[in-house]
Amino acid sequence: MTLPKGKLMLSDLERLVFPHLPRVDDPRPVLLDYGSARIDGNVVVASDPVLGIPLQFYGFFAVHYSATDVAMAWANPQYLSLGIYYPPDTEEEWLSTTMIQLGQEANQLNLKIIGGHTGGYDGLTIPVFTSTCIGILPDEAPQIPKVSPGHVVIAVGPIARETLWFLANVEPSTVDAILSRPRREEIAGDLDPFSVVPLIKHLPRERIALLHDIAEGGLATALFELKQATRLGITIQASEIPWDDSSLHLFNYLRWNPLYCSSFGNFLIVTESEAANEIIQTIKGFNRKAAVIGAFTKKKHVIIETDEKSERLKPGEDPYTRYTDQIT
Repeated sequence: MTLPKGKLMLSDLERLVFPHLPRVDDPRPVLLDYGSARIDGNVVVASDPVLGIPLQFYGFFAVHYSATDVAMAWANPQYLSLGIYYPPDTEEEWLSTTMIQLGQEANQLNLKIIGGHTGGYDGLTIPVFTSTCIGILPDEAPQIPKVSPGHVVIAVGPIARETLWFLANVEPSTVDAILSRPRREEIAGDLDPFSVVPLIKHLPRERIALLHDIAEGGLATALFELKQATRLGITIQASEIPWDDSSLHLFNYLRWNPLYCSSFGNFLIVTESEAANEIIQTIKGFNRKAAVIGAFTKKKHVIIETDEKSERLKPGEDPYTRYTDQIT
């Protein structure tokens, strides 16, 4: 059966959506267009759209996009509010399958669904989700050190895996040019590199000045954002970046600059140099790549140093945007 146009009726929500989600236990006997929960502590809220990715992974990323943003602020993700919008005549099976996936991921992170909206609307050609995560900061947060020249930047990899994963799903013939079909299919279904909330919870928070995720626009965009936020320059050693090896192989073949390739599931850590080794060892315990890739300076620019030259990093195009129209 296909889903109806407009707001999804409560009877359909109870059949297709609610059974698969870890919902908040609300004490009120009647619930309509809202949800509620008792929240004690300082609140962190992050919202993200879910689109521009293969449709079979919406449930996963509806949880991890916004929950990761909340975790980057050292808050504990607790609640998720969802907007679920799809073209008229979307198949019921897609919605229920997506809700099963979403519910499994929410349970993994101990998230509860607090409410939202679900409906089919004209003008949409593919589904669009909005995901709002609510997290709670601990009562006694440690004093976070100020970022200053000399602080180092740790990159948590494998950098640029997201772009390879995306191409393996929407443009497989491109990936087949450098990888075997079994390896490409393995990468296309592997979501483990994009789940980082459990890792963040184990980092020594008192030793870290700042966390920042790498997503659209890749490592280059994340570095520009760090520069703007701290008003300091950053000098990066290109040889130290913990790339995803298969991704780097593909991008060299395609003559793409990997610095600009989307890289959700990776992030940057700002810390004092003496704390770097402890942090890196914790990350490696989660079977993730990590390395000090540079340090903050007073130069006010992002500088990339290689064996041959040193140059200012410039804005560039994320090649991911060339393929989003192929998602159906």
